[in-house]
Amino acid sequence: MKSWKKLGALAALGLSTLASAQEINLSGFASAHMTQKLGGNSAPEYHSNRTNFYNFTKFGLNVASKIDEQWSVQSQLLVSGKRIDVGSEDPQFNMYANWLFLAYRPTDNFRLKIGRQLFPAWLVSEYIDVGYMYPWTETPHAVYELSPFKSLNGLAADYSFPLTSTHKMSVTVFGGQENVDIPLAQGGTENNKYGSIIGSELAIQSSSYRFRVMGSNYKIESNDGATPTPNEYKNSSVTTVTTGFKYEKNGLLVFTEYGYREGSKNGSEVTDTPYAGVTSRAFNKRAQAGYLTVGYWFNKTLPHLTASTSKYETGLIEGTQDLYSLGVNHKVNDNIILKTNVGYSVSRQGPAHMEVQGDATTASAGLDMIF
Repeated sequence: MKSWKKLGALAALGLSTLASAQEINLSGFASAHMTQKLGGNSAPEYHSNRTNFYNFTKFGLNVASKIDEQWSVQSQLLVSGKRIDVGSEDPQFNMYANWLFLAYRPTDNFRLKIGRQLFPAWLVSEYIDVGYMYPWTETPHAVYELSPFKSLNGLAADYSFPLTSTHKMSVTVFGGQENVDIPLAQGGTENNKYGSIIGSELAIQSSSYRFRVMGSNYKIESNDGATPTPNEYKNSSVTTVTTGFKYEKNGLLVFTEYGYREGSKNGSEVTDTPYAGVTSRAFNKRAQAGYLTVGYWFNKTLPHLTASTSKYETGLIEGTQDLYSLGVNHKVNDNIILKTNVGYSVSRQGPAHMEVQGDATTASAGLDMIF
């Protein structure tokens, strides 16, 4: 096989066929959201003067098929509004597999996965498209976009063990590759291929909190966008480190995460000095971002505040950006949550994740459900 994607997909689909006579478990989720810019001389990504009903609207289906006591096939299919670069107004939707992997669990503590699976960069990576599971209308963009991909095609192994009667630790190692096509506002796409992805995650958790830290490294094997030129970042190495903590108990909710990304340009493909003329979203000399969210459940209603900051150096995304937002969620029942949010963003020393350098006030609202 030429790629982990083909290997993982064929393995999972083949074994899924073998498992067709076994029990199949289905679950799903959906989000119907709108975003609107209210004022300011700029706009954050995925916001504009026009009311947008598609960027954060999605429908997902989880399918799990148990082969025997040790082997299973798991997949998540997603239909979502295509997240496109600043400035494009045409509604677009796409369908793809967030994950599609074969799992082998010889013991309760150990699991091996092969195929397409989620990249464990963040606290909510395992349910990053399931809006019902987190407080925001959408994950903090300027922070989460430190990782240019959310899935990878390859192998992962995780092992967990108890620390005390109420706490456990888990360790995950993974490797693979990923391809990402980013539609650009000026037309065309930036096509990135990431290879030699390796990394590990350590997590400690109980019923009320979870702490995690992840480190990874990958190479930009190709970048074929209109800008930059095809080989400008070939074999450039990027290291990413993320850490996060969440606490949910007695109505109190706290989420906080921080990430750091450092690029190491090879320089052998071009004659310019390292980082000169870098224009790729996927490669920055240095980028760092973090956020803090605090909320409290009053019966079925959750008001929450979020503050985030990011700094990107050298690249198509460059500058600092701060975001302050107030959201209110209301749980209709155990399956449906209504959300509203008002935010204020400001960028300096460059546009960062905004249309141009400046500020903007935005609003969003939506419905998230699981079934």
